[in-house]
Amino acid sequence: METKNIVITILLAFSALSMTAQPRALGARIGATGFDVSYQHTLGNVNFIQTDLSLDFGYGASSAPGIKGTAIYNFVVARPAWTQKGTWALYTGPGLSLGYVQDKVNYRSGNYIWHPYDYGFMLAVAVQAGLEYTFEFPLQISVDIRPYFGMHVNGDITRRIDRETEIIEHKGKTGYYNGGWYGFIPTLSLRYRF
Repeated sequence: METKNIVITILLAFSALSMTAQPRALGARIGATGFDVSYQHTLGNVNFIQTDLSLDFGYGASSAPGIKGTAIYNFVVARPAWTQKGTWALYTGPGLSLGYVQDKVNYRSGNYIWHPYDYGFMLAVAVQAGLEYTFEFPLQISVDIRPYFGMHVNGDITRRIDRETEIIEHKGKTGYYNGGWYGFIPTLSLRYRF
Protein backbone atom coordinates (compact mmCIF):
# COMPACT_ATOMS: atom_id res chain seq x y z
CA MET A 1 0.00 0.00 0.00
CA GLU A 2 2.88 2.41 0.75
CA THR A 3 4.42 1.75 -2.68
CA LYS A 4 1.14 2.72 -4.32
CA ASN A 5 1.10 6.05 -2.40
CA ILE A 6 4.72 6.74 -3.39
CA VAL A 7 3.96 6.07 -7.07
CA ILE A 8 0.89 8.34 -6.95
CA THR A 9 2.92 11.09 -5.24
CA ILE A 10 5.68 10.83 -7.88
CA LEU A 11 3.10 10.97 -10.72
CA LEU A 12 1.43 14.03 -9.18
CA ALA A 13 4.81 15.75 -8.77
CA PHE A 14 5.73 15.08 -12.43
CA SER A 15 2.29 16.33 -13.54
CA ALA A 16 2.75 19.56 -11.58
CA LEU A 17 6.28 19.96 -12.98
CA SER A 18 5.14 19.42 -16.56
CA MET A 19 2.33 21.93 -16.06
CA THR A 20 4.70 24.60 -14.78
CA ALA A 21 7.38 23.74 -17.34
CA GLN A 22 5.12 24.82 -20.22
CA PRO A 23 6.03 28.15 -21.82
CA ARG A 24 4.18 31.17 -20.41
CA ALA A 25 4.04 34.84 -21.31
CA LEU A 26 3.04 37.91 -19.30
CA GLY A 27 2.59 41.43 -20.64
CA ALA A 28 0.27 44.14 -21.88
CA ARG A 29 -2.36 44.35 -24.60
CA ILE A 30 -3.22 47.85 -25.84
CA GLY A 31 -6.21 48.59 -28.06
CA ALA A 32 -8.65 51.24 -29.20
CA THR A 33 -10.85 51.02 -26.11
CA GLY A 34 -8.56 49.93 -23.32
CA PHE A 35 -5.52 48.42 -21.71
CA ASP A 36 -5.14 44.75 -20.65
CA VAL A 37 -2.77 42.85 -18.42
CA SER A 38 -2.35 39.66 -20.44
CA TYR A 39 -1.17 36.16 -19.49
CA GLN A 40 -0.66 33.16 -21.79
CA HIS A 41 -0.06 29.56 -20.75
CA THR A 42 0.89 26.97 -23.38
CA LEU A 43 -0.89 23.60 -23.25
CA GLY A 44 1.01 20.70 -24.75
CA ASN A 45 3.38 21.99 -27.41
CA VAL A 46 1.07 24.17 -29.47
CA ASN A 47 -2.23 25.62 -28.19
CA PHE A 48 -2.50 28.12 -25.33
CA ILE A 49 -4.92 29.68 -22.89
CA GLN A 50 -4.95 33.48 -22.68
CA THR A 51 -6.48 35.42 -19.78
CA ASP A 52 -6.73 39.20 -19.78
CA LEU A 53 -7.83 41.67 -17.12
CA SER A 54 -8.86 44.91 -18.83
CA LEU A 55 -9.46 48.57 -18.08
CA ASP A 56 -12.15 49.31 -20.66
CA PHE A 57 -12.30 53.03 -21.55
CA GLY A 58 -15.43 52.52 -23.64
CA TYR A 59 -16.41 54.87 -26.43
CA GLY A 60 -18.72 57.42 -24.79
CA ALA A 61 -18.03 60.42 -22.56
CA SER A 62 -17.17 58.52 -19.39
CA SER A 63 -15.84 59.65 -16.04
CA ALA A 64 -14.17 56.36 -15.12
CA PRO A 65 -13.17 53.21 -17.01
CA GLY A 66 -14.96 49.91 -16.73
CA ILE A 67 -13.32 46.58 -16.00
CA LYS A 68 -13.61 43.21 -17.70
CA GLY A 69 -11.99 39.79 -17.58
CA THR A 70 -11.61 37.52 -20.60
CA ALA A 71 -10.43 33.92 -20.99
CA ILE A 72 -9.70 32.48 -24.46
CA TYR A 73 -8.57 29.04 -25.65
CA ASN A 74 -6.39 29.65 -28.72
CA PHE A 75 -5.59 27.06 -31.37
CA VAL A 76 -2.33 27.60 -33.26
CA VAL A 77 -3.41 26.94 -36.85
CA ALA A 78 -0.06 27.59 -38.57
CA ARG A 79 3.61 28.27 -37.83
CA PRO A 80 4.93 29.95 -40.99
CA ALA A 81 8.70 30.05 -41.45
CA TRP A 82 8.89 33.67 -42.62
CA THR A 83 12.21 34.43 -40.93
CA GLN A 84 15.32 32.42 -40.04
CA LYS A 85 15.30 33.65 -36.45
CA GLY A 86 12.38 33.61 -34.02
CA THR A 87 9.03 31.85 -34.49
CA TRP A 88 5.72 32.95 -36.01
CA ALA A 89 2.25 31.70 -35.10
CA LEU A 90 -1.22 32.26 -36.55
CA TYR A 91 -3.87 31.52 -33.92
CA THR A 92 -7.60 31.72 -33.31
CA GLY A 93 -10.00 30.66 -30.61
CA PRO A 94 -13.21 31.17 -28.63
CA GLY A 95 -13.63 32.50 -25.11
CA LEU A 96 -15.84 34.21 -22.55
CA SER A 97 -15.81 37.71 -21.13
CA LEU A 98 -17.49 39.22 -18.07
CA GLY A 99 -17.28 42.81 -16.90
CA TYR A 100 -18.75 46.08 -15.69
CA VAL A 101 -18.42 48.45 -18.65
CA GLN A 102 -20.03 51.40 -20.42
CA ASP A 103 -22.25 50.79 -23.44
CA LYS A 104 -24.83 52.63 -25.57
CA VAL A 105 -28.42 52.00 -24.44
CA ASN A 106 -31.41 52.59 -26.72
CA TYR A 107 -34.59 54.16 -25.26
CA ARG A 108 -37.75 55.45 -26.94
CA SER A 109 -40.05 58.01 -25.33
CA GLY A 110 -42.92 58.74 -27.71
CA ASN A 111 -41.30 59.93 -30.96
CA TYR A 112 -38.06 60.76 -29.15
CA ILE A 113 -35.23 58.20 -29.39
CA TRP A 114 -32.45 58.52 -26.86
CA HIS A 115 -29.09 56.69 -26.91
CA PRO A 116 -27.28 57.39 -23.63
CA TYR A 117 -24.06 55.72 -22.55
CA ASP A 118 -24.45 53.92 -19.23
CA TYR A 119 -22.48 51.48 -17.10
CA GLY A 120 -23.70 47.95 -16.57
CA PHE A 121 -22.71 44.32 -16.53
CA MET A 122 -21.73 42.60 -19.74
CA LEU A 123 -21.47 38.92 -20.57
CA ALA A 124 -20.17 37.98 -24.00
CA VAL A 125 -18.63 35.30 -26.15
CA ALA A 126 -15.29 36.49 -27.50
CA VAL A 127 -13.63 35.30 -30.72
CA GLN A 128 -9.93 36.05 -31.19
CA ALA A 129 -7.66 35.76 -34.24
CA GLY A 130 -4.08 36.93 -34.33
CA LEU A 131 -0.50 36.81 -35.56
CA GLU A 132 2.35 36.41 -33.08
CA TYR A 133 6.13 36.63 -33.32
CA THR A 134 8.45 35.32 -30.60
CA PHE A 135 12.03 36.59 -30.71
CA GLU A 136 15.05 34.41 -29.86
CA PHE A 137 15.33 36.33 -26.60
CA PRO A 138 12.25 36.09 -24.29
CA LEU A 139 10.05 38.71 -25.94
CA GLN A 140 6.81 38.19 -27.84
CA ILE A 141 4.80 40.66 -29.94
CA SER A 142 1.38 40.04 -31.44
CA VAL A 143 -1.46 41.74 -33.30
CA ASP A 144 -5.01 40.42 -32.97
CA ILE A 145 -8.68 41.20 -33.28
CA ARG A 146 -11.21 40.14 -30.64
CA PRO A 147 -14.89 41.04 -31.18
CA TYR A 148 -17.38 40.34 -28.38
CA PHE A 149 -20.94 39.09 -28.97
CA GLY A 150 -23.18 39.30 -25.93
CA MET A 151 -25.43 41.32 -23.67
CA HIS A 152 -25.23 44.44 -21.52
CA VAL A 153 -27.48 45.08 -18.49
CA ASN A 154 -27.56 48.69 -17.23
CA GLY A 155 -29.19 50.36 -14.21
CA ASP A 156 -31.86 53.07 -14.05
CA ILE A 157 -31.27 56.34 -15.95
CA THR A 158 -32.73 59.76 -15.14
CA ARG A 159 -32.44 62.68 -17.56
CA ARG A 160 -33.71 66.25 -17.28
CA ILE A 161 -34.77 67.98 -20.50
CA ASP A 162 -34.17 71.70 -19.78
CA ARG A 163 -36.25 73.39 -22.44
CA GLU A 164 -39.37 71.53 -21.36
CA THR A 165 -38.37 71.24 -17.68
CA GLU A 166 -39.41 67.62 -17.85
CA ILE A 167 -37.70 64.71 -16.14
CA ILE A 168 -37.52 61.43 -18.04
CA GLU A 169 -36.76 58.28 -16.09
CA HIS A 170 -35.96 54.93 -17.62
CA LYS A 171 -35.71 51.61 -15.88
CA GLY A 172 -32.71 49.34 -16.33
CA LYS A 173 -32.53 47.53 -19.62
CA THR A 174 -30.96 44.40 -21.04
CA GLY A 175 -29.70 44.77 -24.59
CA TYR A 176 -27.03 43.83 -27.08
CA TYR A 177 -23.43 44.72 -26.10
CA ASN A 178 -22.68 47.31 -28.82
CA GLY A 179 -19.11 47.92 -27.64
CA GLY A 180 -18.16 44.40 -28.75
CA TRP A 181 -17.84 45.59 -32.36
CA TYR A 182 -14.80 47.67 -31.39
CA GLY A 183 -12.97 44.35 -31.02
CA PHE A 184 -12.55 44.36 -34.82
CA ILE A 185 -10.00 47.16 -34.41
CA PRO A 186 -6.54 45.48 -34.23
CA THR A 187 -4.83 45.36 -30.84
CA LEU A 188 -1.09 45.24 -30.12
CA SER A 189 0.39 43.01 -27.40
CA LEU A 190 3.89 42.86 -25.94
CA ARG A 191 4.78 40.03 -23.53
CA TYR A 192 7.76 38.63 -21.67
CA ARG A 193 8.01 34.89 -22.36
CA PHE A 194 9.28 32.59 -19.62
